[in-house]
Amino acid sequence: MSALSVSAAAFAASVIATSAMAADPAPRPPMNDFYEAFYTCESGAFLVSYDSDTPASATITTSGKNKRYLLKRTTAPTGVKFAGETAKFWTDGKTVAVEGVDAPLRNCKKTR
Repeated sequence: MSALSVSAAAFAASVIATSAMAADPAPRPPMNDFYEAFYTCESGAFLVSYDSDTPASATITTSGKNKRYLLKRTTAPTGVKFAGETAKFWTDGKTVAVEGVDAPLRNCKKTR
């Protein structure tokens, strides 16, 4: 193997390693400067409060009964997902899914 081939292989390996390290292992959910996001839905609204800008936990507060759900971050194939004893929240920044809260929340859009 020539010196040029070895150098090219070493360079390619370093580029691949740098790209893998640059990938964000924990994507950031949509939020404002106060680590919150407010969503309006067909049948109500809810507020998500995160513990930081790269959150490990979140709290959902629903508009209907002002009920709070404490959630921990879990793995998701895409986007970010938080789950608690009954409630689950997932978003990829465009789509939102909420399950297990006091009232069904469908077709939700982030408003602020």
